Amino acid sequence: MTLPAAASLFLPRLADGRVWEAVEFSDGFVCIYHPDEFTLCTIATSAEALLSGRRPNDPLHGAMIIPYEGVAS
Repeated sequence: MTLPAAASLFLPRLADGRVWEAVEFSDGFVCIYHPDEFTLCTIATSAEALLSGRRPNDPLHGAMIIPYEGVAS
């Protein structure tokens, strides 16, 4: 049995400057955590789908995807 590739982290930078955390799985599926909401995540079939069609009152409207650089040890 072959294991799937590891998920990769990315950071959506919101238009207001906040940065949230998200993960993209090997099949392109993404999940983003909303830190202002205790139990809320948004899921989408891709990072592009995550950001497309957002209305102006949505926190993800105008967000940009930035790569996750990790933590220097």
